[in-house]
Amino acid sequence: MQRMTAQAVLNIEGASRFDFDGIQGVKVFASQVADPHNLNVIGREIIEFSCDFALFESMRGYGFPMEFKCDLEFGRASKGKAGTKIVSVQPVKPAAQPKAA
Repeated sequence: MQRMTAQAVLNIEGASRFDFDGIQGVKVFASQVADPHNLNVIGREIIEFSCDFALFESMRGYGFPMEFKCDLEFGRASKGKAGTKIVSVQPVKPAAQPKAA
């Protein structure tokens, strides 16, 4: 079975992991500026993704919020809902600043 995948640059705000009664998971929170025509969202829109514990640990030490180039995988989440999982991240480096004369 072929998996649906995509790449995206995400502004990741932070992440949290949990281990409750044998159920483990990670929630990654990304944000984007809300569409000004969408009257149902004010400010920044928050999007939630999942990832593995190892990926969570690999993000330690970065300052957040921060942009990452992410590989995504689409599949099923809890209760049969559609979900998106981040399977890899790579920091997006800021553009080099011109040197002062």
